[in-house]
Amino acid sequence: MPTVPTTTRAAILFLAAVVLAVEAAAAIALGLVQITKTSPSPVAGALAALLMLGYGGLLILVARGVAYGRRWARGPAVATQLLQGLLAYSFATGQTWWVAVALGMTALMTLGCLLMPSSTAVFAPVQPGEDPGSED
Repeated sequence: MPTVPTTTRAAILFLAAVVLAVEAAAAIALGLVQITKTSPSPVAGALAALLMLGYGGLLILVARGVAYGRRWARGPAVATQLLQGLLAYSFATGQTWWVAVALGMTALMTLGCLLMPSSTAVFAPVQPGEDPGSED
């Protein structure tokens, strides 16, 4: 099996991290907008804002972990993208079809980057006695 150059691995993980960071920025922006729109129910608006801000913060941490190839980051990154795919499906009808396309495309792109064999090799644990730089 041919080995994938480290620069290609880094580029794939960097792309996934950038998309995760863009998603985090969007979540934080929506949280900040939600803070200003709490007129119908202040408690529900504040809770929605806190949820979006917390989700954005989580995505920033996950994006940083993915960029550095941390094993703990892959699970949350995949889980958030799978949930985002389901969320995209809920927007698929009516005038919000463009939201579904945006959410679905970013989720698919990030999942593709995270699940590529070269990315899996970065996130896989190194076995004792194995050279971390070699692949079979």
